[in-house]
Amino acid sequence: MKVLTGNPKHERQAVARGTRRRAFLLLLVTVVIAIASLAALNFSRSMLISHEVARISNARLQARMAAESAAQSIRLFLAYPRTERLNMGGTWENPAMFQAVNIVPDVDPARRTNVTVLAPSMDEMGNFMGFRYGLQNESAKLNLNTLAQLDALAASGDAAAASVGLGANSLGAAAGSGNGLTEQLNTLAATATDTSATSLASALLMTLPGMTEDVADAILDFIDEDDEPRPLGAEFPDYYSQLQPPYKPANGPLQSIEQLLLVRGVTPAKLFGYDENRNGYLDQAELTKMNAGIQPGMMPGSVPEAALDPDAEPPPPLGWAAYLTLHSQEKNIATDGSERVNINGEDLQLLYEDLVSVLGNEDWASFIVAYRIAGQSGGGGVSPLAALASMVAADAEQAGGGVLEAQLGALQAGGNNGGQEPPANVQPWNASLLDQFDLTQGGSVEFNQVLDLIDATVTLQAGGQGGQGGQQITYSSPFTSLPLDLANSTPILMNYLTTVDAATIPGRINIMECPQEILRGIPGLSDEVVDEILQARIDGSDSETRQFETWLAVEGYVTMDQMRALMPLITCGGDVFKAQIIGYSEAGSAFSRVEAIISGAGELPQIVFFRRLDHLGRGFDISVLGQRFDAVTPGGTSTAAIGPSF
Repeated sequence: MKVLTGNPKHERQAVARGTRRRAFLLLLVTVVIAIASLAALNFSRSMLISHEVARISNARLQARMAAESAAQSIRLFLAYPRTERLNMGGTWENPAMFQAVNIVPDVDPARRTNVTVLAPSMDEMGNFMGFRYGLQNESAKLNLNTLAQLDALAASGDAAAASVGLGANSLGAAAGSGNGLTEQLNTLAATATDTSATSLASALLMTLPGMTEDVADAILDFIDEDDEPRPLGAEFPDYYSQLQPPYKPANGPLQSIEQLLLVRGVTPAKLFGYDENRNGYLDQAELTKMNAGIQPGMMPGSVPEAALDPDAEPPPPLGWAAYLTLHSQEKNIATDGSERVNINGEDLQLLYEDLVSVLGNEDWASFIVAYRIAGQSGGGGVSPLAALASMVAADAEQAGGGVLEAQLGALQAGGNNGGQEPPANVQPWNASLLDQFDLTQGGSVEFNQVLDLIDATVTLQAGGQGGQGGQQITYSSPFTSLPLDLANSTPILMNYLTTVDAATIPGRINIMECPQEILRGIPGLSDEVVDEILQARIDGSDSETRQFETWLAVEGYVTMDQMRALMPLITCGGDVFKAQIIGYSEAGSAFSRVEAIISGAGELPQIVFFRRLDHLGRGFDISVLGQRFDAVTPGGTSTAAIGPSF
């Protein structure tokens, strides 16, 4: 209740005080509302940020899981036999299987997750250029872990050791003939390996761009088992012990290519080149730096290396790592997945039955069994690695007309019978002649390689296997080196036969997919022959003979003697592949890039190497990786929700 005092002045003051109190409350309410609004705004912003963080984290997790699922799907793909893989599009260029495979379908591209698998591509002349959608065959590279064995095995001329060390189906126990040509070529190979400055292993390494003899020797010294340095190499006592801190060479198989950075003379620039993001090809920024002569790792605008050192050699564009592997292997089975028949098997009766089953030709099967008892190789029983080492040494001396080259030529001119005159009474073989052999006694002759069958002979006494005295009768092989015969027989022989029980064959070079630098390092192949092979690789031929390395002899690029020597070194197969896998969101920044090496050489495919490359960036634009506008139905009901392989 308001009390009137009757004093107007007092009344005005009272009214003023009430007004001021009401204005203060209004201001207080305004401040409270503002603070509450700011708190709500901050809370909303925090929620939005948390939501965005959760969305980005979820997108990254989806991309990572997509990349990992792709690696597992490639394992499944490599479980199929080679023939079925080819029917599904193969591993070389297969966009339907390896480009923009949708994993998470959605209307919103920002929530749509795909996977793409890429590999380095090559131009018509075998030079690295660009990329493709597929897998990279590790057999198209030099296997460092088998290189160190080549020289030792070639020097010994021990084909049996070679078959164990390299596991090659082209090798087996030494041939039983032991003729003079065999011994002379093996001795020549040992002499060549000991005296020549260029060994088989170093000759292969020297073909890499920018490689020098001292670095090649240092690499081989780092991985061989002894402590004796090569002429230009480095071992622990003379080099690595002087470093601070000192460390010992591996003196055994390497575990990763990066271990080469411990080798004297190997630098990151030489090992990885200008490919700083490790995506397998040079993008525009990397090309600009290379063309400007700026060293890898330097900032744009830096002083070119040539300005500082005019004699400096630029590093290889993609580095040596693009040419090297530790994992190449082939599965020792037929292309359809069936087991190969070991023609060095002990039970000749069982061997004959198996051969008739897989070859479907009794003349062929019976001759192979008869060879095991009384055969003479068409190649004279020479160790392939011994002949290969001799070819390397001869190539090294060719420019100067060296003595070694002349010796090798004279030995090879001796013919298939070790320099002796061929038998005068040679008759064609037929299956009925097998009745003259006692298959229960086992075989005394073993195959050095499958190609021993070409132009081979079987010699019998006129009275049969156990005949005494009388005239010897020599029967010629149904497998001849005539081009048409080779085209008909070698695909079958190479596919279904082997000389060892090894499950895998490591280290051979795929001549259909390797870069031209490696192809030019293979002994016995001149630059002219290599150029012809490169042209043949792109002619589009799908001939069955091209599935096996013997197509070089079938099409006349090498002689049969050269083919026998090259067998331990080359192939047209390979079951270990490298995959660069990118899982990505089509309209977002989320991605996951991994590098996986997946081996299909075992009973079950396995991931033998795996690492994440997220710290090096996505590596490719979305336009390259691909978009799937047809994968728009949430919940996975779209026909494009999953790709053809994943």
